[in-house]
Amino acid sequence: MKNWILILSILFVITSLGAYELNTLIDAPTAGILQKGEAEISANLYKNNGLVIGTKVGLFPRFMFGVNYGAENVVGNKDPDWHERVEFNAKIRVLDETVQLPAIALGYDSQGHGNYQQDNERYDIKSKGLYFAASKNYAFFGNIGFHTGANYSLENKLDDELNIFAGFDKTLGDMIVLTAEYDTAWNDNKDESITDGIGYLNSSLDVHFTESLILKISFYDILQNREDTQGCDRTLTLLYYMTF
Repeated sequence: MKNWILILSILFVITSLGAYELNTLIDAPTAGILQKGEAEISANLYKNNGLVIGTKVGLFPRFMFGVNYGAENVVGNKDPDWHERVEFNAKIRVLDETVQLPAIALGYDSQGHGNYQQDNERYDIKSKGLYFAASKNYAFFGNIGFHTGANYSLENKLDDELNIFAGFDKTLGDMIVLTAEYDTAWNDNKDESITDGIGYLNSSLDVHFTESLILKISFYDILQNREDTQGCDRTLTLLYYMTF
C-alpha cells in the first residue's frame, strides 16, 4: 500500500503540462508561441550602452511574427551607433504539445546578441537564423520545461555549419523562473582569434512582477567562449505582455 501511495504521489508531482510555455529561453528559441491576439514588447540593455527594442505578435493560432531594432551608445555623450537594418523573426508551430509528444516549431530569427560587427557582418553571438525547436513541459513543484533544437545562421558564412542548442526552465513559486541553455556554437568555432571552441552557456533569472511585466536578468557566455568576455556578458531585459 505504501508503494502505491509513493507512486501516485510521484505521478501527481511529475505530470505533463501543456499550457505553460516560453517562446524563448535566453537566446535560444523554444516551441512556445504567442497565441492569436497576444503581443510581447521588449527592451534589451546590453554592453556598450546597447539597447534593442522589439515586439512579437501572435497573428494566427499557430504563427507569430516580430521585429527588432537597436543601437549602441544609446546612453552617454557619444552619438548612438544605430544598427544598419531592422531584424525580423517568425515562428510557426507544426505540432502542439501532448502528454506523449513535445511541441515542435519551425522559425527564423535574424537578431543576434551583443554588438553588430559591420566589418564581419555578424553579431558578437550569431543570430539563430533558420531553426527547428522542440519543447516538453512537466508539472514538478511548479513547471519544468526541456527544450532542444538545431539552427543554421545566415551570418558570416565562413563557418556555415549546422548548430545544436538545448536548455530548460524551472519556476520557483509564482514570481521566479530560472532558465539555462547551451549552444554548441559549431558555426562559430573555427576562428581561434574570436572563440575558444567550447560553445555558449547562458542563464537567466526572470522576475514576474505581474502576469504582464517581467524583468529578465541574463548572463551570456558563462564559459567565456569569446576572447573578449570577462566573467560573463550581463544584460537586462524588460518584457511586457498584452492582448488586443
